[in-house]
Amino acid sequence: MVKKGNQFTVIFGNVMLLLGFWVTPAFAQSVAVTHCQGECPQYTSQLTANRSNVVIHHLYAAGINGETGVPDWSAYRLTGEAIGVASLLPRTWQPDRLVAFTPLEDIITTGEAEFRLSQSISNSNNPYAGTGATTVKPEDRARLAPMTSFANTPYWSDLNNFSNMVPMPSALRLGPWLRLEQRINSLAKEKGELYVITGPLYLIDNLSVAPSSQGLNPAAYYKIVLEGSDAATFVFPENLSQTDNVCDYLGDYQDVEKVSGIRFFPSNTGVRQSEALISDLGCAN
Repeated sequence: MVKKGNQFTVIFGNVMLLLGFWVTPAFAQSVAVTHCQGECPQYTSQLTANRSNVVIHHLYAAGINGETGVPDWSAYRLTGEAIGVASLLPRTWQPDRLVAFTPLEDIITTGEAEFRLSQSISNSNNPYAGTGATTVKPEDRARLAPMTSFANTPYWSDLNNFSNMVPMPSALRLGPWLRLEQRINSLAKEKGELYVITGPLYLIDNLSVAPSSQGLNPAAYYKIVLEGSDAATFVFPENLSQTDNVCDYLGDYQDVEKVSGIRFFPSNTGVRQSEALISDLGCAN
C-alpha cells in the first residue's frame, strides 16, 4: 500500500486499486487484419506514426496521414466472388465515420492546416478545401480500393469514403491504373484470392516540412499485388498518358518502402518479387 496525501493506492501484482477504482496497465496488442494478410503496413518514422491513424472497414484498411488527412496506404483482400459491375453504383464522396473516433478528429475539424477533411469540407464534397488549398477536380480523384473489385458485396459504399481517395490525374486513372485494376480483377477470378497494397508517393525536398505545406499532389502511385509471398510491384508517375503501357512501370516494393517510409510487410521477410505473378498479370518478359 502506498499513501500520497489522503489517497491510498494498493498494488496487487500488475493491478492497482485507487480510491475504489481498479486501474489496469495498458499494453500494446498485436491485431491481425484480414486486409493486410495479418499485419498492416507500419511507418518507419515514429513521429509520422504518432500523427497518423489506421481505419479498418469491411473492404479495406487505410493508414491516414496526420498532416494531410489523405491515405498513405490502403490494403485490401480481393476475391473472385466480390468482383462485379460498378457502372450503376453511386459514387458520391463521403466523410469516413471512423475518423470521428480517432485523435485525428481534433486536428481535422480545426481547419488550421491545408487539405484537412473537416466537416465543412465534407459538406461541400471537396476533400481538399482549406486555407491555401488547391481545388481538385472530381475527375482527378481515384479510389485506392476500386469499386469494380467489390461491386458484388453489400459494403461497396465504403469505397466512397475520403479515406479511400487520392488525387490522381484522369489520364493515369483512366489509362494504366485502370488497366492494371482490370488485370488484377481477372487474375483474382482465376486464382480465387489476391491481396493488394496501394497508395501515393510524394517528393519531399525538405524532410522537416510537412507534406501538406509542400503541395498535396503525389508524384507517383504504387500498387503491390500479392499472392502468398509472391509480389508484383508497379509504380506509375503522375504524368503518364492514357495510352502508356502498364508493364513499362514495374518496380520493387523495397524501393517503394524507401521512398514512402513505410514497411509494407513488417514481420513477413519472405515476400519476394515474383516473375510468375508478374507474368500472370500480363507482363511476361
